[in-house]
Amino acid sequence: MTLFQNSLAPAPPDVFRRRVRWALGVVRRGKWVVFGCVLLITAPTVVYLYTAKRLYSTTAEVLIESPDTGDSLLDRSYGRSRLTEAAIQTEADILSSSSLAARVIEKLNLTADPEFNTALRPRSLWGKILPYINPLPFLTGQRAGEQQLTEQGRAKLAMTRIQGNFLSRLSVKSRRRSFVITVGFTAENGEKAGRIANTLADLYVVDRLEANLQESRRANEWLAHRLEGLRHDVAIGERTAEAFRITHNLTQRRKGERLMTISDQQLIELNSRLVLARTDLAQKRARYEQTLALSRRSGSTETSFDVLQSSLIQRLREQEAITQRELSEATKTYGDRHPRIIGQRADLNELRQKIAQEVNKITASLASEVAAAQAGVTTMEREIAALKRTTNEAGSDEVELRELERQADTSRTLYESFMARYKRDTGQERIQRANARVLSQAVIPVQPSSPRRIRIFVGAVFVSVLAGLGLVFLLDRLNGRVRSPEEAEQITGLPILASIPYYGNKNQSREALDYASLDAPRSNLANAFRSLRAVLSANTETGADKVTLTTSSVPQEGKSFVSRHLAMTIAKAGHRVLLIDADLMRPIQHTAMGLTPDRGLAQLLLEPTLPVDDLLLHDERGSFDILPAGPIDLESGNALANGRLEEIVQSLATRYDRIVIDAPPCLAATDAQILARVADQIVLVIKWNHTARDAVLTALSYLSKVGAKVSGVVLTQTQDNLDGTYGSYGYYGNYDGYSEKS
Repeated sequence: MTLFQNSLAPAPPDVFRRRVRWALGVVRRGKWVVFGCVLLITAPTVVYLYTAKRLYSTTAEVLIESPDTGDSLLDRSYGRSRLTEAAIQTEADILSSSSLAARVIEKLNLTADPEFNTALRPRSLWGKILPYINPLPFLTGQRAGEQQLTEQGRAKLAMTRIQGNFLSRLSVKSRRRSFVITVGFTAENGEKAGRIANTLADLYVVDRLEANLQESRRANEWLAHRLEGLRHDVAIGERTAEAFRITHNLTQRRKGERLMTISDQQLIELNSRLVLARTDLAQKRARYEQTLALSRRSGSTETSFDVLQSSLIQRLREQEAITQRELSEATKTYGDRHPRIIGQRADLNELRQKIAQEVNKITASLASEVAAAQAGVTTMEREIAALKRTTNEAGSDEVELRELERQADTSRTLYESFMARYKRDTGQERIQRANARVLSQAVIPVQPSSPRRIRIFVGAVFVSVLAGLGLVFLLDRLNGRVRSPEEAEQITGLPILASIPYYGNKNQSREALDYASLDAPRSNLANAFRSLRAVLSANTETGADKVTLTTSSVPQEGKSFVSRHLAMTIAKAGHRVLLIDADLMRPIQHTAMGLTPDRGLAQLLLEPTLPVDDLLLHDERGSFDILPAGPIDLESGNALANGRLEEIVQSLATRYDRIVIDAPPCLAATDAQILARVADQIVLVIKWNHTARDAVLTALSYLSKVGAKVSGVVLTQTQDNLDGTYGSYGYYGNYDGYSEKS
């Protein structure tokens, strides 16, 4: 029967605390491993930090400026008119190019510096030996290739290596969303690093200026050559158009802002005159038709507009009116036949005849004007028709002429554009700027950038501690022994009933160990057994769980020690207790009394008539009885298999309050499986830091095959100074100061 299997299941917070205590215990046990890892890693690190060369790093900043919108050179540079991230990255690549590095090396004479020219460094002993033992140059053919080079080739190869060393110390970075490029350099001397970084930045600005000037010169040379060709094309185009115009009589005359041929000009003028002539004809025809209409309607045309507007007729009518008035006055004075009257009448008739003649002349004149106007309109219409025929015939020639003129105009426009570009670029060639400037000079560093001692040392300590902890936990996992109550619970799935601390030493007597819980009632050992008694006695008041069996996986785990002190602790509580030594192969319980019984459990199993009282031994100090195993021979070795064990235990249970059976190890003999049938409680004893996990699982498997249910686990010989989890497991007796001094 399993005791408190559900109630002993730890809550999640308790599980966390147990895991933390387990981890602390593992670290405490492996503290020397951690210390060894720290020493193994940090010692070489410290040696390296004190022997490594110190390197100094510094940075300069270069600003890439946007090109001017009117700068034709920058309009062509990289095919851009504004800066982009790609353009900034291109400038950064130029800063880290080998050509610019070569200029810095030449200006600062770095070929004579052993830091960059490795050939000037003194060769160490290892450097002298390595070329003879290193097969790589022979396998790759490098040495043979170098031997075939000329002096000039070897000089170039040496310069290439110097440039490689230089570029390995150089760091060029472009900032995101910024036109600033950071130029960093690392050297063994801070002043040298600052000088190289500043020189590189200055030479970059000069290089950009020279590149712009060279590009401008090349562009101007190309423009000058192109202008000569365009000038020749313009001259040929204009001469061709002019010759075609003269050949086909297409000479143009300028009128206003338009150019037109003579035929077009004549046609326009004739059309204008024709419109005017038709207007005049219409007016004259209207006047003539009005006059004819008056003549038909009244028989007289004296009231027409032209007649009324005639000055001669107006004077004649004035004379007629005067004569008519004089005649009227004379008629009042003289008679009709008076000579004066007759004369005046004759004058009046003469005036009227003249008026009639003038009216007829005006009417005839209107008819003549209409005829002349009609003749003029007809003539102009014929001339216009003739000009239209001429213009249509010259249309194809004009189309060809216009095409020649367009070609000439295009050549002239292109020539003028190139001429303006050439004049502008020629004027700007002397005022070019680099479009880059040094934003901040590199300062001389006073603190080395490498090696960073504090960071490397702290990192080495941190890594060594992590490596040590990892190794400790790895070794703990690889160790197959049970090392803590938590491990025992995880492996078996059973609760821990008690943890029995290690007691005594090598020189301690056997008797002192047999009665240790009695001799030190306030010790951790006594408290542990009292705790075990309390757990196992939970159901004994009702009569159940009276028979308790203790077993282990392998020998030397302390099961007999646990059985004896458990029986002793229960007996001191006022109960009648019987301890049955059922380990027939290695009986030990009788040795505490200094007796060697000649009969015991083995003989009782074989001879049912033997009186039990004659077989029992009474321990006066422990206050409990012992049923020894008895002498073992070939016949008694298999006594447990005869089936009388259950009958014997039942009879003894009527005489005692508790029975404790000391069974043999499960893996050493099969007796434990037989004894488990008569037990109410089964306690599995596991020796701390000794018993293998596989052995524990195998023992539980053997017991489960016979239907035995293990109540719990007892962990024996735990050591608080080695296992950090033991002292904090939580039972009362683990507080050493309180237990020993109270």
